[in-house]
Amino acid sequence: MHVVQTAPIGVPSQPRELASWLQVLSHLSPQHGGIAVSVPQLARATEAQGSHECPIVGFCDPGELEQIPADNRVGVRIFPPGRMRWVMDANLRKNLKNTVSAASGIHIHGIWETHCAMAAASARAAKRPYIISAHGMLEPWALRHKRLKKALYAALVETRVMQRAACLRALTVDEVDDYRSLGLTTPVAIVPSGVEVPSAASADLFRAKYPKLAGKRIVLFLGRIHHKKGLHILLQAWARIKRHVGDMHLVIAGPDSENTLAALERMTDELKLRSSVTFAGMLTGDAKWSAFAAANLLVLPSYSEGFSIAVLEALGMGVPVLVSAQCHIREVAVHDCGWVIQPKLGELEAALEEFRDLSSNRAAQMGERGKALARQRFDWSVVGKQMAQVYDWLRGGPKPSAVEIA
Repeated sequence: MHVVQTAPIGVPSQPRELASWLQVLSHLSPQHGGIAVSVPQLARATEAQGSHECPIVGFCDPGELEQIPADNRVGVRIFPPGRMRWVMDANLRKNLKNTVSAASGIHIHGIWETHCAMAAASARAAKRPYIISAHGMLEPWALRHKRLKKALYAALVETRVMQRAACLRALTVDEVDDYRSLGLTTPVAIVPSGVEVPSAASADLFRAKYPKLAGKRIVLFLGRIHHKKGLHILLQAWARIKRHVGDMHLVIAGPDSENTLAALERMTDELKLRSSVTFAGMLTGDAKWSAFAAANLLVLPSYSEGFSIAVLEALGMGVPVLVSAQCHIREVAVHDCGWVIQPKLGELEAALEEFRDLSSNRAAQMGERGKALARQRFDWSVVGKQMAQVYDWLRGGPKPSAVEIA
């Protein structure tokens, strides 16, 4: 356990033990979506407050460790994901319990998978508090996916696991309702995800890779290529306005999920959209930030979202956004930094037409309001302070002053 020296000037410093909160999740590779990206950032932001350490535990294949930056691998522990192996291997369960016993508490990210049940059971056995973040996995759309299997598992396991948590964490006000719809009475702390954008990002890298887009206004989708993201209605809406898109070009960037990309490629050809649509693959690091720097609009007409990191990144970069209400970022409409629609073809088409006709001055004003919103509400320094307060509260400290508890 690490210690820090803290004392007023002139007073001999006394070592103060850091509280250790394990961050437990099912995947480490960014290929698996937002949780794998946001949890390491949350851990670093919480540690930056100076009173906590947040080691990461992944229930995944060891190969995923090689898919993350070297700095993020330090201190990461890997456990196998297979449920049956945990049933059969007593030593495995003992190792996890020992890992949990050495911590002050556990933060479990995501539900429905082995990591949640096993980590919660180990926490109870070790008499350690645990907090669960569902990350949008209790949304109505998400519950309809594999509905019968989830309903049975919830009745037998998951609802009880969540009810016995010391606290639940909601990314949004809407997610509080998702917890309550299951009859859960556990306290819920509303702590969003965060964003950190580079101090300087240039569109040059993106423009150099796609020279044919010179002079075009870029409408960017960035995220997993998955049917829940509403990409099929995005292509349909684009087809409806293609004669009038003028200088606009649609760029779809992200890793393929469940073979969705092939269907979208076929649809693009059938709708004769190749001249105004580019599939850019997965973008990370400088390539991702360069795409944001080149973008004039981020579009995410998703049917279900926990809390989109891409939307926060776009706001932080000063890019107006066109999002569905299911992205749960109400502030977009409140602060007038984009459009919030229902993921329906007509609404999406109308919003794209509004953007098409938007003056450059009005678009810039939207972008500046988005930047201010990201800085004040979603900066990782703000979120890290909130999470640290929740952890302290769960260990007997005062109720968080910067966090709404529902």
